Amino acid sequence: MCGIAGKVSYSEQPSGELGERMADCLTHRGPDAEGIYVSDSAMLAHRRLSILDLSSAGRQPMSNADGTLHIVFNGEIYNYRELRERVSDRTFRSETDTEVLLYLYEKYGPDCLSLLRGMFAFAIWDERRERLFLARDPVGQKPLFYHRDPKTDTFVFGSTVMAILQDEAVKADPDYSAIRSYLTYQYVPNPATGFKGIRQLRPGEYAIVGKNGLSKQTYWQLSFADQFHPKPRRIADLLREQLREATRLRLRSDVPLGVFLSGGIDSSVVTAVASEVSDEAVSTYSIGFEEDAYNEQEFARTVSQRYGTDHHELTVTSGFIDILPKLVRHYEVPFGDPSMLPTYYVSQIASDYTTVALTGDGGDENFAGYDRYTWDRLATATKRTPAVVRTATDRALELAPKVNGFEKSSEYGRAVRDARRFLDATERDRIGQYATFVCHALNDELDAIWNGPAEKAELAELRTAFEASDGATRLDQLMHVDITTYLPDDLLVKVDRASMAHSMEVRSPFLDHRFIEFVARIPAHLKWRWGEKKWLLKRAFEDLLPDEIYNRSKQGFGIPVNEWFRGELRDWAAERLQRLGDRPAFDRGGLQSTFCDHQKYRTDAGYRIWDLVTLETWFEEFIDPPAGELRR
Repeated sequence: MCGIAGKVSYSEQPSGELGERMADCLTHRGPDAEGIYVSDSAMLAHRRLSILDLSSAGRQPMSNADGTLHIVFNGEIYNYRELRERVSDRTFRSETDTEVLLYLYEKYGPDCLSLLRGMFAFAIWDERRERLFLARDPVGQKPLFYHRDPKTDTFVFGSTVMAILQDEAVKADPDYSAIRSYLTYQYVPNPATGFKGIRQLRPGEYAIVGKNGLSKQTYWQLSFADQFHPKPRRIADLLREQLREATRLRLRSDVPLGVFLSGGIDSSVVTAVASEVSDEAVSTYSIGFEEDAYNEQEFARTVSQRYGTDHHELTVTSGFIDILPKLVRHYEVPFGDPSMLPTYYVSQIASDYTTVALTGDGGDENFAGYDRYTWDRLATATKRTPAVVRTATDRALELAPKVNGFEKSSEYGRAVRDARRFLDATERDRIGQYATFVCHALNDELDAIWNGPAEKAELAELRTAFEASDGATRLDQLMHVDITTYLPDDLLVKVDRASMAHSMEVRSPFLDHRFIEFVARIPAHLKWRWGEKKWLLKRAFEDLLPDEIYNRSKQGFGIPVNEWFRGELRDWAAERLQRLGDRPAFDRGGLQSTFCDHQKYRTDAGYRIWDLVTLETWFEEFIDPPAGELRR
């Protein structure tokens, strides 16, 4: 795990000084070593986090035998030992996966990508052809940003936006179209970033930069079309074998390794399997909250006791919000998932003991674990009821009693609001229906606070993802959409930035692309069965899960933003919303109404408010920071 950056220019030689500034920005992603390569047309910069072959032989940029290829690599190739046999005719100088990758590219060119099992973003400068080859892993676990200026014939890239901004020709200007999308989804959909002129390579995509410009090619796409139909027990056995193999590969490390354990199904399965296949005792790390509805520590302790792990935990309170400006600097792109806060802190406590951690990320997308899949199915069924019945029900809910705060003294008020939202979903098309359950602001909610440009059709990204799905069932399509949108642009961004802030590498067996391909072939009715989510996954590992874990409902890795913004963080949020309202793209009155409705329990807008206060912090950190602060 490392940080990479560089520049290609066919009009003037890139400077080594720029490379040093870029490398300085990447120290948190690679604290162990630094390297710079400069030629007539290219500069590569690298910061190393040593995981495999801790010696100096693993330093980068790394060159092939004749010095014509030079690589900077971020990530891990888990099957590098097996792939080394394919290039056994080469003379190796290290025990790293980086060197294996370099020789695979030398032998196979871009076709080498089909051989790799891992998470990665890398760039290879080919001196003979005077071109740069860049690639990002299939699922999008590792970031790769770039800026191209065709007028000056230059291309700048990096693991972080900040590294690219070290080139003073690149400006930190807001992309308002992307920011509007952020307010819809709580993240910026790729390939946008929130910055004008700065893009990101898509998951499963490679690019070639040469004198003739930039070309990009998709090399991996997920398909749900080729499904198989053995008996459930047989599929469960195969599933167990596949996950054990993916976990075994991810235990390869020359540094200490642990597991992020929430106490949910996915992380509990990973802890159990890792304990089975590891030769050493497993360490586990978890985060909790004072609010019982969000606290999973009891479940994490149950799993830890079952497998005798060395367990560590931390309780997060609203006082931890002071870290937000620092978090925004690490995330760089506008990012509104509140669980970035506990993810940051679980990475922090783990970093005191280990450098690598496994997680259960990807389990919900693979096995239909989200409540929204159930809600979507119910909405589809409700559409079959007469419109007059739905209209009458909505009217009754609108007139539901609100006496002496009764609606907020129990779950009554929230149930009414959820029911009205559900009925709203039934009036939308198939894409708008799902958007009701996954988006933070739609239609009137967004228009009420927005005075900026609206250049794209609403939900354009979701519509594109739906159209690209080849799933035979509605549930297949929803999982495909989440794997290609929410997973890479939200969950994997969250984990990468939070963990790398503490120089930690995070791996998930559920994100092995071959494992994902296998699971996509499993019929949807074995994932969501008789109203039970993750039915097959739970059956495959039922003997490894404590009863308390096996039978529990999904809780989610959230934070109590609704409560915080009505309590101890109310004034803090109000001040930031007022500052955001002074910006020309926003409507101050609409922002105040959103906040007021939340305070009076007319809505539960905690997540939207979090998106807004985080966005204001982003503006202050990147768009109008104090003089001299941005590029520091």
